[in-house]
Amino acid sequence: MKKAAYLLAITALAACEQSADIPVPYEGDRIVVNSLVQEDSVIYLRLTRSQPPGATAFPEIKNATIKLTAGDAPMTMQFREINGKGYYVSATTVAAGKPYRIEVTAGGLPGVKAEDTLPRRPRLHDPFAQAGGNRVKVYLDDRSGIDRYRIRLFAAKKGADGKYVPVSRKEYRFDPSYNNSFTDLITETYHEFSLIPDERFDGRDILVVLQTRQVLVKDEVLLLEVTGLTSASWQYLKSLQLQSSGDGNLFVDPTIVFSNVDKGYGIFAGVSSAWVEIPIK
Repeated sequence: MKKAAYLLAITALAACEQSADIPVPYEGDRIVVNSLVQEDSVIYLRLTRSQPPGATAFPEIKNATIKLTAGDAPMTMQFREINGKGYYVSATTVAAGKPYRIEVTAGGLPGVKAEDTLPRRPRLHDPFAQAGGNRVKVYLDDRSGIDRYRIRLFAAKKGADGKYVPVSRKEYRFDPSYNNSFTDLITETYHEFSLIPDERFDGRDILVVLQTRQVLVKDEVLLLEVTGLTSASWQYLKSLQLQSSGDGNLFVDPTIVFSNVDKGYGIFAGVSSAWVEIPIK
């Protein structure tokens, strides 16, 4: 499922570049770092220059000096253009069990640094979906200790290599008849993703049931992605979610997007995704 991980990594970085209303005085141009570090994937690092409030374009930084380490071992990066945007891409893939640190300098801008680890990869089993209905079921085997998850569901198609790849996101909500562990997340609204801490089911193997907006069609295939998050990636995605939910509401205080980049903006944080194919029977 490496192709799926690649597609989702690039999509995630593109989403990071949405404009945000940050109610603080502008402190001058800074380096903006965007990278969600995915286990078993190379690192895709997007570097841009911040702009004053109201700006709609953020210039790429193409000649940065980057020091990237995995534990004490250095990793090399090269600048590449992908789908019309510039990324610094690591020469080797990321593995669990190491802290990843990055330092970036670019002419005329304050140097920045950030670090994070990788979370535990979620464990999923026994997925099921039936044609004519709208329920998608899977078991999530949670381990003892702090875990945080993002859940997304995709329509899929078979690629040239015979493996299924995500095509588009499917909107869903948690089925109130089954999901006792998610009572605070059960709403009438359908969403493209959910962020879930394991506080209510720590160390248990639980059944997760999603209701899709559309009726399921026989012989189609869905891809379910459940992503483990670190504290940094959780806070970042949660702040984006809160900002999006309050967008355009004058009675909601603007949400500042979380950043763990010292002397700059953006995010450099670990994620670890598990995928399951769900044939609709």
